[in-house]
Amino acid sequence: MGPRPVSTMIATLGGQPQVVTFALDALLERGEPIGEVVVIHFAPHDPRTRQALERLDREFPNDFYAHAQRPIRLRRVVLRDHHGPLVDIVDERTADAVRAHIVEILRLEKAQGRPLHVVLAGGRRILALMLFLTAIVHLDYSDHLWHLYTPRSFLELARDGQRMHARPEDGVRLVEVPFPHWGADFPGFRQLSSIQLQQALPASRDLERCRQAWQRLTPAQRRVLYWIAHNERPQQVAERLGITPKTVDSHLDAIKDVCRELWELPPDHPLSYHNLREWFRPIMPLLAPGGVPDSSG
Repeated sequence: MGPRPVSTMIATLGGQPQVVTFALDALLERGEPIGEVVVIHFAPHDPRTRQALERLDREFPNDFYAHAQRPIRLRRVVLRDHHGPLVDIVDERTADAVRAHIVEILRLEKAQGRPLHVVLAGGRRILALMLFLTAIVHLDYSDHLWHLYTPRSFLELARDGQRMHARPEDGVRLVEVPFPHWGADFPGFRQLSSIQLQQALPASRDLERCRQAWQRLTPAQRRVLYWIAHNERPQQVAERLGITPKTVDSHLDAIKDVCRELWELPPDHPLSYHNLREWFRPIMPLLAPGGVPDSSG
């Protein structure tokens, strides 16, 4: 039997950054070859969330997990709707936007072909609930759900990141959560989820423009736009696709030219990849329902 494939850990985050490192340390101790940690969080408008993110960033300098002395990439994903980043779930609209974004995140990660370790730990309880319900539909038998158990006495010592790592005697451990694999056993559930996501998208004249632009792009341009819409920076897209930053910039220039024409903007109107992200992110699950566009796309 060969080595286990590189896997990805996904966790939600609120004001307690240690839940991420506690869970990661426990997975590494089990021998799981984690290559990336995806942290889902609200926009860091409050001091506790900002401090938690800053504390977590210090644990992963230059995509290297210092505690374990191994390369692991930390990727932060801000929950958002078509208007921009979300600060909290305050009504049914924002709740549905969060659900749709979590579906999108899991679909994106599954498209990488890596086993997923989803940790139901940090942040609002409703985030853990939505993550669990989404996992039922979109995870398969190679993936795992985890509950992080921290004894109350050590929980107080570690609060707000005062302890980012636990010793064996501290009693912190992961407990695997059994869950029904409805999506894996009944693929129709995933199809229904995609239909519901489409119905949840807001009506906008920009949606049709995005569809028209997508049809006019080459497969290589679509792949670049796909990752830009999923919160990647141009340098990260270049690394992910194995192409040069100059090639990514060339593709982005071509995409911008198409958008300027469809949006009826002057040829010299400034556009950035941030504009492309805001336009295309809400509709990307419909443009590329199977995940990353392939060479035939």
